[in-house]
Amino acid sequence: MSRLRLAHQSELDTTSALGIRLPDGREALLVKVHGRISAFVNRCPHQGVTLHAEPNVFLEAGGELIQCAMHGALFLPETGECVFGPCQGRHLEPVGVSVDAEGNIQLAGE
Repeated sequence: MSRLRLAHQSELDTTSALGIRLPDGREALLVKVHGRISAFVNRCPHQGVTLHAEPNVFLEAGGELIQCAMHGALFLPETGECVFGPCQGRHLEPVGVSVDAEGNIQLAGE
């Protein structure tokens, strides 16, 4: 069974993020920090707004944390946990992904 390809890991720099659309129509983001790729639904748990104000800009200036453009909440890229801001302690909704031998980022379990 082939898995649904979301992107190729070459589309992500060493530290970057990329907006994508899931098969169910929801917006999501792929994030690569310290070589680890994670994915989350593009919705802040504080007010349900999308995290970005500009295309593919999801990380704070230091490139270490995911940031909500609306109110500055900061999230760990490994777990999606909010570590600063009005939704501290809450989490972004994770999207399971895997990377195949060719570097394709795919939905896990598809």
